[in-house]
Formats: sequence, C-alpha cells, structure tokens
Amino acid sequence: MDRKHILLAFRDEGEMKEFSDHISGLGLEVESAGDGARALELSIQDPPSMIVADFDLPVISGERLFQILRNNPHTAKVPFLFISDCVADIKGFRTGVDIFLLKPVNLEEVSVRVRQSLSSAPSGMGSKELEGRLNHMPLADILQFLHLNRKEGELRLKSGESSGAVFVKDGHILNAVLDGIEKEKALFRLLAWTDGKFEFIPKAITAPRKIRGSAGGILMEGMRQLDEFRKRESEFPSRDAVLRPRAGAETLPRGLQPIVYEVVQISKALGRVGEIVERSSHPDYDVYVTIQGLLARGVLAEEPAGTFARDEVFLTNDQMISIREKIISRFSGIGSLNYGRVLILATSGKLVQAFLAQCRRIPGLHVDARSAFSQMDNPLGPVATLKLYGGLDLTIFSIPTVRNMGPLWRAFSSNLVSIVLLWDREGAESSLKDLASAKREILLGRRVPVAHVFVGVEGEEARYKKELDLKSDEPLFRIEENGKAVAQDVFYSLFSNLLKEDYAAI
Repeated sequence: MDRKHILLAFRDEGEMKEFSDHISGLGLEVESAGDGARALELSIQDPPSMIVADFDLPVISGERLFQILRNNPHTAKVPFLFISDCVADIKGFRTGVDIFLLKPVNLEEVSVRVRQSLSSAPSGMGSKELEGRLNHMPLADILQFLHLNRKEGELRLKSGESSGAVFVKDGHILNAVLDGIEKEKALFRLLAWTDGKFEFIPKAITAPRKIRGSAGGILMEGMRQLDEFRKRESEFPSRDAVLRPRAGAETLPRGLQPIVYEVVQISKALGRVGEIVERSSHPDYDVYVTIQGLLARGVLAEEPAGTFARDEVFLTNDQMISIREKIISRFSGIGSLNYGRVLILATSGKLVQAFLAQCRRIPGLHVDARSAFSQMDNPLGPVATLKLYGGLDLTIFSIPTVRNMGPLWRAFSSNLVSIVLLWDREGAESSLKDLASAKREILLGRRVPVAHVFVGVEGEEARYKKELDLKSDEPLFRIEENGKAVAQDVFYSLFSNLLKEDYAAI
C-alpha cells in the first residue's frame, strides 16, 4: 500500500534519463513512457503515485492523457506534474493537486514538488484560518475579506453533495472549481449558494491564473448576472426544451462572440437546453441570453413538445436485466464492477457528433456534457453513458482509428461489451482498412457484438460489405442526412446479438 512509484512521460530520451536519474535518487521507483499511448497503458495497468509528463507528448498529448485518466475511476486521483514550453489552459486542472512548470525547470524544484505531492494528506496542507456557514457570511463577503487582507490560499465550500473551491493569491481570485467546471462559470454558480459550509486554508498557490480582472469587478459582474437571471428566468426556454440548428447555422458570419459559435456547435450533439448550458464553458446567464438571441434570429429552433420523449420504450426492464446478467456472467473481470464499455471507432470527430445527435433520443442515454471531442479530428474519451435498469452503466467511449494505436485499443478493451464502427465516404477512402484492422485486433482479445454504421447514400452497402468481409447476416446501418435516426436500431441490434450469442472472453 505504501509503494510509491512515479511514471515519467517524455518524448525526448535525454530529458527522460535526466528526470529518471534524479527522481530515482529520491528513493522512488520510476517507470518510463515515450509517448502518451504507452503512458496511458502503464497507468491503467498499475496506477502510479504521480505522473510527471511533457505537455507535448506524441500520439496522445499530455493534456489529453490527463483528461482520460481523470475520467477513469482507478486513476482519477493520480496527481500530475506537467513540464511545458509555454503556459496552457488545461481543462480539469486541479489547483493545489496538479502542478504546472515552465521550461527550463530546476530539478531541485521538481524534487520538492514531488515530495510535497506524495506526502500531502487527502484533505490538503495547512490549517484552517477561517470557517463558517454561508447563511451567516455570503461568499461575496468572504472573498472581499480575503481581497482586502491580501490572503493567499484555498477557500473550500460544500453544500449538500456538491463541493467547490476558490483559489486566491494576494487577495486576487485566480480560479474557481465546482463539480468539474471552472473559471467564471464555477465562481458565479458558487455565488448563488445561500447555504453550506466554508473553510479557508492558507497555502501557496502556484497554478496559472484563469480568472482575469479585479476581485471587486468580478464579484460585481457575478452578482449582476445572478440578479438578471432571477428577473428574466421566465423569458428563457426551460432546461428540458429541445433545440436544433436550422439550415444555415453552419455558415454563421465571422466576427461574432465566441459563445455564439460554441452554443451552435454544442446544440448539434446536445439538444436539451440544460445540457447545452452544462457543456458550455461560459457562465450560465450568458448562455441563456445567447440561446434566446439565436432562437429569435432563427439560427436555432425549438422542437415541438412530444418529439423528443424520454419515456418512450426502448428496452423493457426485463430485457435490461437480462442484458446486465449476461454481461456480468459472461465477461471475465466485470463481475465486481457496475459498468461496461461500448467502443465507438470512427474515422472523424464529425461522425461521432452526428451519431451522438441521434443517440439523444434513446431513453436513459446521456451525452457527456463535459466531453471535449467537438473540436477534435480524432476524439478520444468517454462521450456518453447509457444507464440500464438494474444498476449497470454502459460508457460510450470514442477511440481514434489512426495507425499505431494498437496499445490504446487494447488498454480500453477491458469491460468491453460491444463495438460500433462508424465511417463515411471520405473516411472509407483513407481509413476503412485501419477501421477493419482495429476491429480485428480488439476481437482477438474479446469476442463481442459489432455494429457497422456508415453515412452515405443507398447503394453503397454492397461495396462496404465486401471491403469489410461482412457475412450476409451481419447488419450494416446507414445514416442519411436529415433522414430517420438509426442509433436506436444500432443499440437494439447490439443488445439482441449479445443476448442471442455466447460471447465469452477468450
């Protein structure tokens, strides 16, 4: 239990050796990885005590490695120490836990940081200087007090099941975090809390500043937005309202506020207003105002009530229980867990978005509002969760099909339930062989149902069946532009085959 080992991930062998020799001299066990895929594989096989990583790793970047491991329950608490040539805004960076150092680095400083991280108790360093309840002292007043007294440290807050923190240095608000979100969005939500506990821990804050502006100006803007939202809440669409981009949304003029492009982009995969608000990086009030403006201008449209019913029957409770029992009884290694994994192997991020947009209609399936795949050519990570009756979650996990990713495919084949292959005509020309290769390699380790899905026109089925060497009874699904949604049929086919066949681990 007391074994301490550090995983080093550097693209440069010279840097790797330098850091390895130095950290080994501290009496710590060291593992090495020359790229992000290898680091990912090692971390999943044996979670390290800490990861020291080059931000610019090949195959999988240091930032993406961080995000994937944060989403894995076995590696979520592993602290990171990033080494980078330039300042970067890392989504999910935990100030006070993770460390960011700019090159050139002092190896002695690295030693100190590693020792501090390994010796820190889970509750953090330092003692409480200030504590109380928010109904006695509102957050805005606490932050004003810390600003006036030029304090440095972490202000921790807890209300019910939610917990957050605000980080201050010399009284300035550097960042805020709350349930996986950060910056102004998190801070303004925390300002709305009227009940809960707080405690201030004096400690050194070394993370980069993510909230700009004076403490007074930020707090005034946050309180203004809260007040405006209360006044205008009835004007905004409900969180359950479903939106869709209208024709022409792809050709928005240049020069608009970034939030406009972000909201339109998110609405393509996440239809509900509440999901769009959660996924956006901007404060809630700004998102609602933007949605209202896009509806007024006809860029977005609200779907009629009843066209997006979450209570429609997809699988009966008996079917879902049978699926759960089948998974637990047939797949080794999953019996003690409460989740399985469905892999999506797609030739582009755009196709993953299109497929997830159709998945919105599946009852119990929730697209991950925090996933960052929308701007990626090859999305990697969890993108949705399907909750089955009886207590089993199926994580929909997207993996790129680029060459030399074999270790990555194997690393995420544990708890595998099924595979979805997804391509279009452009992807077929360049990557269909890679897709087939990935499928074969994964199935060598575990035989599971596979669904083949392509975006295209009628008449292409025969060609793809031949190129993929599909049997006559293996289904091939086609997604048409503005056509009938097939995602529900895809999952129904996967589950039907799972129940019908004897898919045992091999």
